[in-house]
Amino acid sequence: MMCAWYMHERPLPPTFLDILVMGMLIMIPTAMVVVQPDLGTALLIGASGLIVMLLAGMQIQIILVSIPLLGGAAWGAWHVIHDYQRQRILTFLNPETDRLGAGYHIIQSQIAIGSGGVFGKGYMNGSQAQLEFLPERSTDFISR
Repeated sequence: MMCAWYMHERPLPPTFLDILVMGMLIMIPTAMVVVQPDLGTALLIGASGLIVMLLAGMQIQIILVSIPLLGGAAWGAWHVIHDYQRQRILTFLNPETDRLGAGYHIIQSQIAIGSGGVFGKGYMNGSQAQLEFLPERSTDFISR
């Protein structure tokens, strides 16, 4: 919202100075959330800020230069985040590595989405909840 507010009165496409200011507007709240540590929310804040910057009409040259910079930042962040955060990311990317532990719910959600098809099975008819595959049926799990 701050990036959109900042760009509201400025000419498009944004200048390099505008991009730097928007980058700071994104990095400050993202860094504050990372310190919590809440990696998921920080990624959402950062991604939404980058999308606003792209929609503001960022030049293709700046985008192409930013891609390797973001890749380097991601590589650096990988070595700074906590071990449990690294494990969550790896489990999200490949839940099969721990089928009965950390990857269990991801695999069950894939089964639930796959068995429901495009329109689902209907309220309270999800196979994963009805067949007791989920330890907590009363949560907001997708197959409920």
